[in-house]
Amino acid sequence: MKQILILFLLAMIAFSANANDREQIFWCHKENINNLFKQSLTADLEHRNDKLQVLNTKQMLTVAIEQLWTDGRFIFSTMYNHKSKMVMAGYNQYMEPTPTMAMPHNIKVVGNKMKVTDNTTLDVTVEKLGQYTMLVYRNAQGAPVRAYYSITNDMRNNGDWTIFLQYILAGNYKLADGKYSVFGPKLDFYEGDRYNCDPGLFQFYIYPDNNLIDIIYGEGRVSGGDPSDPKYGKMPGGGGAAAIMGPMTWQVKLTNEGLEAKVTNDEPFVDHNPRLAKGNNVLTKVQCPWQGIDGKWAFASVIPLTHELLKLFPKETLELMRAEIYARHGDTFKSDANQKYFDQQSWYKKSGKPVVLTDIEKFNVALIKQVMATL
Repeated sequence: MKQILILFLLAMIAFSANANDREQIFWCHKENINNLFKQSLTADLEHRNDKLQVLNTKQMLTVAIEQLWTDGRFIFSTMYNHKSKMVMAGYNQYMEPTPTMAMPHNIKVVGNKMKVTDNTTLDVTVEKLGQYTMLVYRNAQGAPVRAYYSITNDMRNNGDWTIFLQYILAGNYKLADGKYSVFGPKLDFYEGDRYNCDPGLFQFYIYPDNNLIDIIYGEGRVSGGDPSDPKYGKMPGGGGAAAIMGPMTWQVKLTNEGLEAKVTNDEPFVDHNPRLAKGNNVLTKVQCPWQGIDGKWAFASVIPLTHELLKLFPKETLELMRAEIYARHGDTFKSDANQKYFDQQSWYKKSGKPVVLTDIEKFNVALIKQVMATL
């Protein structure tokens, strides 16, 4: 099994902007944004108010073909065994070198329902939320406990399935020096045959104990170089042309402010934008990439989330993320701390009206609550 995947495509772009500039940075650079990412952003907005649909779970899971699912961190497969009458689940491909407890259990048919084999209180359903087909484990109270996105073989093979983690990291960030940076998908780096830029291919590793994310990128073959640049003659691979670039490694941790990031390995022949200082760098998240949806964690009002993606955040961030869903509707809060926080957000406006969440928001609120209870 191929262990090294071509994973999600990411870029850091230095961007100077006024702190009060509300322009959507991702759309300023839309000509450079990976097409899949750009198209998906648009589709998310079009479908975010869709009603939840429970699909014919038994029919979908008992077909005689392998089906692929991801929680945004691992890839799993399911296959129906006609002899045992069970849906066999297991790893198909995964990011990390050792398995964790994230693997879903086998599923059995109980009448017209699907149940987890070693916990019959968990119902298994296939649901359509927005533009996504999800495999969902729900408890006896109907709350989602685990969730997995349906993906295709093409998405698995070309790395496009990692778009779900892109959503978590993507956004406009303010750096310590007052400049702004877009943290997003791959850009078209090779315009003008320049060599001093990241090839843009990614791998990542998530440490399960502390949710630090090692992002390994920039390793690849560069097609040319600038002979007038002093670095040209020092580059590996024959003096610049067709040079083999080593990887640059960042270590990232999600915080209430956005990200903490540090460079753990630098590639001296590649200029990375923005250049981070040595040690920890604080990147304060200003906004998510969806046009017209405010907040640091706007994805929670636009796409259904998974337990593994939510577990990357500190517990206090999950509480703010959950509250932010209500704040986007103008709700007020019993918690003085939450109310004070949102009163300080320029986009927050009290509506004084009853809050009506979308089905995606209801799903995420319930799942966030379940994940918080395990932390």
